[in-house]
Amino acid sequence: MAKIHRSRWRLLVVLLFSLCTMDWLAAAQPLSPVVIGLTAEFGVQGSHTAQSIEKGIALAIDEINEAGGVLGGRPLKLETRDDRGVPARGVDNFADFARQSDVVAVFCGRFSPVALEIAPLASKLGLPLLDPWSAADDITKARSGEPNYAFRLSLTDSWAIETMLEHARARGIKQIAMFVPNTAWGRSSEAALLAYASRHRDLRHEVFWYNWGDTDFSERLAQAHARGARAVLTVTNEFEGLPIVKQMAALPAAQRLPIISHWGLLGGDFGAAARPYLEQIDFTVVHTFSFSDPLSAKAQAVAAGVKRLYGMDVSQLRAQVGFAHAYDMTHLLAQAIQKAGSTNRAAIRSALERLDTYDGLVRRYAKPFTPARHDALEKRQVRMARFSKDGTLKSIGK
Repeated sequence: MAKIHRSRWRLLVVLLFSLCTMDWLAAAQPLSPVVIGLTAEFGVQGSHTAQSIEKGIALAIDEINEAGGVLGGRPLKLETRDDRGVPARGVDNFADFARQSDVVAVFCGRFSPVALEIAPLASKLGLPLLDPWSAADDITKARSGEPNYAFRLSLTDSWAIETMLEHARARGIKQIAMFVPNTAWGRSSEAALLAYASRHRDLRHEVFWYNWGDTDFSERLAQAHARGARAVLTVTNEFEGLPIVKQMAALPAAQRLPIISHWGLLGGDFGAAARPYLEQIDFTVVHTFSFSDPLSAKAQAVAAGVKRLYGMDVSQLRAQVGFAHAYDMTHLLAQAIQKAGSTNRAAIRSALERLDTYDGLVRRYAKPFTPARHDALEKRQVRMARFSKDGTLKSIGK
């Protein structure tokens, strides 16, 4: 009988040891990461936007993981894909991310034509699309009969064009020529111009269309001047923006018109490349954030994080609006994951529409999104800026 008791006791000890060992092993095993995707134009030569967006997401992830991650300790992880700014590639990358069950949301890059193609797919596949740059108004508009899975923390073309035109009117300029690309971005910007003109009947305007990759704007600039334009509004990336300012600077001084620019050209090294020409012309550009402006306590902390994580000063950071927007959006996503209490994509989408207050880098977000509004910024965050001689961007009054 004593031997039976001893055997039972040994068995109990073994079972308890096994259970403790299993608990220890379970505790020692790292929790699976929650994955965030990014499809952007990494392969576009001369562009820094995708890399800057990646840095903003990665710094926010580093802070979130250092603070304990999400959902009881699960770390966030970023995976990237290069779409080269091609809509079909962006769609393929997004669909690939959607097939990965651990991906909870996907960021896009700078090009509106890519985001516009992805947005309806996001609703169809039920995977949140997070937009930190692309400005076409329709990206975040709800589609009939489908839940809206597109969320943006960026300006819109309407806000940008209105701010540019208000800047012109404040300077007494009511005759403008607008150069726009023959793309969805260009059509969105033209629609914003026409909407503004319908409310301001004294505005005279003419639209000059161009194709991506065009480099000779001399004749169109001369036509704009000859037809009475007193300023040129440009909707360009740096690839077309640089030849425009170069060719404007080459005109006789009396024919040089002020250039008021959309922000696409902030995605590259435009400030440095165009420096000798910017000294000869009147050039302003619309934007939402710059580390060259007076820094809040939050911005100072983020600047220290950039130095710690990347070993660089924020003055060296290109495409700063993409960095700032992506940083704030990542923190908002982490809040939504916590509020959802799971990685269920539909629950995260619903949680994004019900977020609480967050003091971000770009602004204080009281209610970043609502069921009826999927844009986290407002027009009041949009302002005009000039490039300093050192290539940095500094805000000016509208």
